[in-house]
Amino acid sequence: MPAPRILILGATGGLGRALQSHFSPRFQTSTLGRAELDFEKPDTVSAALAGRDFDVLLNAAGMTSPDVCEVEPQRAFLANAVTPQVLAECCQKRGARMVHFSTDYVFSGEPHDVLTEQDETLPVNVYGRTKLAGEQAVLQASPRALVARVSWLFGHFKASHPDNIIQKALQTDDLAAVVDKVSAPTSNADICRWVEQLIISHPDVSGPLHLCNSGIASWHSWAEAALEIAHRLGLPVKTTRVQPIPLASLTQLKAPRPLMTLMSNQKLGGLLGAEIRSWYDALEEYLVEKYQPK
Repeated sequence: MPAPRILILGATGGLGRALQSHFSPRFQTSTLGRAELDFEKPDTVSAALAGRDFDVLLNAAGMTSPDVCEVEPQRAFLANAVTPQVLAECCQKRGARMVHFSTDYVFSGEPHDVLTEQDETLPVNVYGRTKLAGEQAVLQASPRALVARVSWLFGHFKASHPDNIIQKALQTDDLAAVVDKVSAPTSNADICRWVEQLIISHPDVSGPLHLCNSGIASWHSWAEAALEIAHRLGLPVKTTRVQPIPLASLTQLKAPRPLMTLMSNQKLGGLLGAEIRSWYDALEEYLVEKYQPK
C-alpha cells in the first residue's frame, strides 16, 4: 500500500507544527494555514481544499483559548464546530479519513474516576461546548472520522506550562500554580507517533479516542516536576518548589475550567499493543532534548 498523502490544518500551532515535523520527512504532506483557510469562514473551506490531494486530513486548527471563546462564542462556534463539519463533509465525499483533534474540556470536571470514551460529556464553558459540537458534527458528517481528544499539551514549537514555569524560576523563587485542577499532561511528540500508528495500522478505528500520556498531575505537580528535571539538568533555577493555589483564586479567568478531566488511555494502549508511557517520562525526554541537545 502506498503511504497516505497527509494534509495538516493548524500547522502554525504547537501540535500542528509537531505533526508537520513528524510526518513531512517520510510522507507526502501539505499544510493549510490561516491565510489559505480561515476557520471563521466555513463557506471558504471547499474552495481551499479543491486543489489539494490528500488521503488523510489532520485537523489541529480551531479556537483554543477558553477565555477568548467565552467572550466570542459565535466566532468559537464557527471555528470549532461549523468549519470542522464542512471539513468532514469534504473528506466524506473524497473518501479521505479525517483525524479531528478535540479536548478533555468536553467533560464537566466533576469528581469522577478516570474518564473513558463512553463517559458522559458535559462541558462547563463555551470552548468545551463548541468542541463537543464539533466532535458530534464531524462524526455525523463522516462516521469513519477519528476524534482524538488530547489534554495539557507540551513539546517543541510552542511554550507550555512547564516551559513557562522554568523561565519564571530562572528569574524568581516566587512561584505559584493551581493544585486542584487535574488531568494528564501529554507530549506532542507522542501524539504524532500514536497518530502515525493509527493511520497506518488501524485505518478502520473511528469515533472518540483519548490520546494522552499515563499518570495524573495538577498544574502544581506538573510545574514542580518540570523544575526538578530542570535542576537535575543543571539549569540555574532559583527553586524547585511552587506554592499551591486553588483555581478559584485566578479571578482574572473569564471562562470556568473543569477541575477533573483525567482521561483513560486504555483503549489507545490496546490498539497500539503497548503500554502508554507516563507524562513524567515524556516530559523528561522533552526537557533533555531542549536543554541538553546533542
